[in-house]
Parts: sequence; C-alpha cells; structure tokens
Amino acid sequence: MKILLILLGLSVVVLTADIIRYYSHLFSSRNAPTASPSPNQTKTVPKEEMTFIFAGDAMFGRAIYAQFYDDLRDAFQNLRPDFFKDKDIAMLNLEGPMVQNEFVPDTNPNNLIMKFPPQTAETLKWLNINAAGLANNHTANQGDLGLMFTREILAKNQITTVGDPHNSGDLVKTFSKKNLKVSLIAVNLLANIPDLAALIKDQKATGALVIVFPHWGAEYETTHNALQERLAHEWIEAGADMVIGSHPHVIQDAEIYQKRPIFYSLGNFLFDQTFSQNTQRGLVVAGKITDQKLFLELLPIKSVRLKVEAMTGQEKEAIVGQIKKELGFESGSEIVINLE
Repeated sequence: MKILLILLGLSVVVLTADIIRYYSHLFSSRNAPTASPSPNQTKTVPKEEMTFIFAGDAMFGRAIYAQFYDDLRDAFQNLRPDFFKDKDIAMLNLEGPMVQNEFVPDTNPNNLIMKFPPQTAETLKWLNINAAGLANNHTANQGDLGLMFTREILAKNQITTVGDPHNSGDLVKTFSKKNLKVSLIAVNLLANIPDLAALIKDQKATGALVIVFPHWGAEYETTHNALQERLAHEWIEAGADMVIGSHPHVIQDAEIYQKRPIFYSLGNFLFDQTFSQNTQRGLVVAGKITDQKLFLELLPIKSVRLKVEAMTGQEKEAIVGQIKKELGFESGSEIVINLE
C-alpha cells in the first residue's frame, strides 16, 4: 500500500511539473519580441521589365530566294541562334508580301515588284521574330490579296503585323507584360503623312511607352533630311518615347531630342543590295524597358555573300562609337534613358 501511495505521489509531481513547463513556454512565446530580418535576409523584388530587339529592312525574294531556296534559314547560319530569342518584342521591317501561288523569283536587282515565298513566315518564326512591320512601299506589290495572305500566314505563325502600306489602318499594336505596356506605331510616309499626334497621346494616356516606326527618308543617304527631323520631333513632343526608321537601306545618324532617342534608319537586315558596303551594313537596336528607364544596346550587323552575321572588332566599335556620340554618350558607357 505504501508503495502505491509513493508511486501515485510521484506521478502527481511529474504531471504538475509538465503543466508548469507548458504554460511557462506558452506565456513566454506570446510575449517574446518578433525578430526583424537582417538586411542580408531581406528579399529583393525584381523590377518589372520588357525586353525588345528591332531590326531593319528584310526581304526574301530576288537573289535571296535564288541562293537559299532550299532553306531560307541558311541566310542566318552565321548569326548566333539566340540573337532574337526570349525577347518580349522582336520586330523587323518586312519589305514585301508573300504569295500563295507557285514561286518563281525574278533575280533582276532592278525589279522593284517584291514577292516572297510562303516559307518566309516559318523562317521568321524560327528566327524568333514575333512582330513584322508592313508599313512600307512594297507590301502592296501583290495587291490586296497578297497583303491579306501575308497577314494571315504571319498570324498563323504567331507573328503580329503592325502597319499598312497605305496607312489605312492597323497602325498601332500594343504588347503588354504585367504592368508594362509598349505601343508600336508603324507608318509609311512614302504613301502619305498622317497626323500621329492624337494617336500617340491616346496611347500614352493608357500608360504605354510609345515607339514610332516610320518608313521615310532618301535611299542610300547616311544623313537624315529636314522632313524626317521635323516629324520625329513632333512625335516626341506629342509623347513618343523612341523613333526608329527604315527605308534608306543604310544606317543613318541618330540623335536625342527632349531626352528621347531617334534612330533615323537602321539600314538593311537582310537584302540583296550588294552594290555598296553601306547597303550591306545594318543596325539592330536591343534593350529593355522598366517603369522608369529605357536601356539600349547597339548591335551592328553585316551581310557577307547574302548571309547575315553580327559585326565584331574595330568595325563594330567604330559604328557603335559614332552612334553613341550622336546620342550624347561616351563610347564605353551604357545607354540609359530616364523616362520620368
């Protein structure tokens, strides 16, 4: 009997101790201060951004098709595979329509009635292009049916078309990513000169960054003319954030106006104009956009036996250095535009 009483007493003591420990821990946990994370433990939230890459004039007929008819992708075998890859916007100026019927190219360089084979669309998709400018003086070369077929086959290959050869519609397309928006406006100034001020203001009112792609200027002239400058300045005054031109088939000069960049002509990206070095040189403008800044990278390219390749060495440095100088940046500095 005594042993049972002793065991019972010990059990009560152990139980009481456990209860005291439990409530002591509960009380101390409720009143313990919450530890603040150290600066090294604070997570950095990445800024939202949209990436882009813009190339100049591209054609897939005449001598281009005659040389690469087996596989148009061969024209880019010297260009690194990821050149256009993983960009939110990857755009070029498609300098002509695709045709649905049997394709027989005319290799005469003086033939200005453009037509491209339907596999052009698949090639552009393989190249990771997701937007094509159609606001130029050649996309209507095969009439309304050719233009309609071009839009349809590009759409089937997930390529957005921007602009119209007559400026009769489809002038603006907007790309969105989370809270960022970029509106692309393409216009063929060789057809007519529409007033873009209201359109630009409307797009800015939606919170979009606006880029204007005019087809303009004098062919083969490396310096822009007075009309190009007047219009570019008017668009920026209306709210445009960047102007990127095409048509001269050579790289033209650049400038900063009201803290916004203007590239008067990117020159050729893929073309069969082998009669001069300037027409076998082009500029690709890449970069990214945040809510407050525009970052730009200049990527000169050249055509060697009708194959596109990225420029390297002193020739690249000379072109990049000259354009940076025109934009007001040092040769080795990063091009950053404050959008505030």
